[in-house]
Amino acid sequence: MTTAAATGHTLRPLRHLSWRTTAAGNITLVVPGAAVAAVIAAQAGHPVIAGIVSVVALGVAAFVIIPALRIRTRLDADGITTYWTTRIGSVHLARTAVRRAVVRTIYNGDGVSTNRHLFLLDDHDHAVYRMSDRWWTDEQLLAVAHHIGVTLETQAQPVHLAEVRRTAYTQLTWAEQHRILSSASLVVSAFALCLGFAALATAAL
Repeated sequence: MTTAAATGHTLRPLRHLSWRTTAAGNITLVVPGAAVAAVIAAQAGHPVIAGIVSVVALGVAAFVIIPALRIRTRLDADGITTYWTTRIGSVHLARTAVRRAVVRTIYNGDGVSTNRHLFLLDDHDHAVYRMSDRWWTDEQLLAVAHHIGVTLETQAQPVHLAEVRRTAYTQLTWAEQHRILSSASLVVSAFALCLGFAALATAAL
């Protein structure tokens, strides 16, 4: 199903979304508090503490912005090459590593809205690559599936994540497999970060 015109084409996510607004919202969760802590530390004569807080804030901003600018998928002659989708840098996925493809519509956590997901699966039915129309367009999902050239199964009826965990557990990410634990880890990490900023600001007084 691959065409010569498709080979070498690069797909970029987020172009159909106002992702810059979302990125700015994520940054403002951390940067204002960090800026206050850095200013207090600097005014109190603690440049090292101010520097540490500033580096953390810049690191968070870079973590949010850089992947959004760098993520892309290139359609190669023998498969696809992804950039910043699962790790820093590029990862090549050969056609021979994919046995079949599945498109599922899964309910989000609110139980009302849904997103379509493309799963590229290996011989053991593990997901070797995954895309969602939360970030990519539906046309991009289908372009990758057709480019790989394997059997494509479409499950149009929306299903809850709990059902996917029951029927296709190994195809999900760790966070999806352990929903409660991952949510608790996120809350604890955010709380710990806030406590860290508060402690640094207090120490600078």
